[in-house]
Amino acid sequence: MGATATYELDTEKDKDAQAIFERSQKVQEEIKGKEDDKIYRGIHNYQKFVKPKDTSLGNASSGMVRKGPIRAPEHLRATVRWDYQPDICKDYKETGFCGFGDSCKFLHDRSDYKHGWQLERELEEGRYGANDEENYEVSSDEEDLPFKCFICRDTFKNPIITKCRHYFCEKCALEHYRKSQRCYVCNTQTNGVFNPAKDLIAKLEKHKAEEEGSDSSEEPQ
Repeated sequence: MGATATYELDTEKDKDAQAIFERSQKVQEEIKGKEDDKIYRGIHNYQKFVKPKDTSLGNASSGMVRKGPIRAPEHLRATVRWDYQPDICKDYKETGFCGFGDSCKFLHDRSDYKHGWQLERELEEGRYGANDEENYEVSSDEEDLPFKCFICRDTFKNPIITKCRHYFCEKCALEHYRKSQRCYVCNTQTNGVFNPAKDLIAKLEKHKAEEEGSDSSEEPQ
């Protein structure tokens, strides 16, 4: 749709409030000062003995009629943005559960896909595949990895990582997910995606092995 295309979704120009008001003004001019001829001219065209001022009903020539909806601009560019794909079940994508079950007419899929225009834009800008977020694990140094769970404030037990790259115990994350689907730290929507934190698990195992090695070396011979 071009910038000069005509917007045809609103009421026709000869049927909207602006056109009705203009016709009413013409009829009032014709019957002004005349006796009632007992002719019905429509619900909007009864004879008025008090002329409305521009401040109350507006002026037909100004295009700003205050009685009824204001006529929309004729030339515009209309855009629509959907927050969800129209063919994906919203409930199932967010929670993994749908009340309609197998009879739901929408697709039950919790994967993250990009639209065609997003892929084309990334190809044009040379960013395609550069920031692939399919792997939600963090490739960071050991110093950047936490050593306590944010929820229970205790040592990690079966640590997991969210899409927003925060670490929790598996039990703590699931218990918090029953209350809220958002991250405990940053309040980002998690969509129930909890992946094993392999880097953190390796760090904990390494730390545990070092402690066991130090304990065995300190034992008296």
